[in-house]
Amino acid sequence: MSPVIELGQLRHGDETEPPAPGPGRPPSRPLRVTVVLCAALLALTGSAVNPGRGRSVTVPAPQGAGFLVLGDRLVVADGPGTVGRAGRLVTGHRLPDGAPLWRFVLPTGDHALGLTTVAGMPLVISSPAGAGDPASTALDPDTGAVRWRQPGYPVRTDFGGVLFETPRADGTGTVRAVDPVSGRPRWSLPLPGNGLAYQVGDRGVTRVVLVTAAGRVEVHDAGSGVLLRSGRVPPATDGVSYRFTQVVGDLLLVDGAPGTVTAYGLDRLDRRWSTPVGPSAVAGFTDCASAICLRDRSAGVRAVDPATGGLLWTDDHWLGISPVGGRLLAAAPAVGLELELSVVDPRTGVTVAGLGRWRLGGLDRYGRPLLGLRRLGGDRTLVAELDVRAGQARFRAVLPGSWDDCAATAAALVCLHPSGGLVVWPAPD
Repeated sequence: MSPVIELGQLRHGDETEPPAPGPGRPPSRPLRVTVVLCAALLALTGSAVNPGRGRSVTVPAPQGAGFLVLGDRLVVADGPGTVGRAGRLVTGHRLPDGAPLWRFVLPTGDHALGLTTVAGMPLVISSPAGAGDPASTALDPDTGAVRWRQPGYPVRTDFGGVLFETPRADGTGTVRAVDPVSGRPRWSLPLPGNGLAYQVGDRGVTRVVLVTAAGRVEVHDAGSGVLLRSGRVPPATDGVSYRFTQVVGDLLLVDGAPGTVTAYGLDRLDRRWSTPVGPSAVAGFTDCASAICLRDRSAGVRAVDPATGGLLWTDDHWLGISPVGGRLLAAAPAVGLELELSVVDPRTGVTVAGLGRWRLGGLDRYGRPLLGLRRLGGDRTLVAELDVRAGQARFRAVLPGSWDDCAATAAALVCLHPSGGLVVWPAPD
């Protein structure tokens, strides 16, 4: 259950230029400055291909592999394209030279679904045949030895811990907290049918909110599991489940009368406001820094005031939007998989900076650098670090060829080739 609305991708034809701004939407001065700087940058880089002075190193990886950089370690897991064939191998490599350190093979029948981190360890998410109940395995980053294994999807907490969801087909199940170092259970709670929500802080979940179809609400501390508050809201209109059960900031949002959503304060479960959303127009809510954003099922964003529920602004231009450092990163269609990215003020919806046209890589709410990739002529790719707070795109490298995704550290830049294989470029001395 992600607390962030992901920035979507829209495929177009093989255009070589981004579409012109729509009527009434002239480029802002920051956008014009960004375009000029990018043009000057490309002229300066010329035929440069390496981000550092050292030779690039190739690391084996199947097509669509998952990978993460953890300090001076690179961890690679078989991707979804290997499900039904192998799909069970996870390897560790040293950075920046890419030297192999260890190999881990998932239990028979399990296939890797993804990678994340917990307590400085890689966490491998897998499931039988890629479709069964998931499990998470924590590995030693230096040796690949199994530290612990737990059933369920991992969810990071604000206190450095980890929760695991183990839902059942009927929407019930459990949410459990485990010690992130040892994997020992700390506490668990039964899940009501489709009534689980999280309050999210700067680094992860701070509170676990459970809502039954009858309207009983429990708010638990995510670190200890202690019950902080209980109360009631009106029951689900169909008696089975709510259409919306979301926490944004310090508010619990649930649907009440048809076509409306009501906000309740988490501290006292007091009713704050209601707002119409339409029976089918809203896909979900997200924290938009100092606003709450409602996203339509197609394009478009509506922002409301969290204090009153009053409308702050609307914009049908955006495919997706996400909070970063007190501002909003907004995406509009551009060319192919690339998006036109802008920095938006959450209270007014005004574009305050243009970042340019990029395909996103490394998007992470919890501090991983946000990278942008852009195709250049001559079969090259421009890589830049996107600083949303400053409204700037900072040049990182011009790479030969096309790349699916990249991750950056102080020591190296690591990118995945569309046909498989990772390449590591050491950073300059």
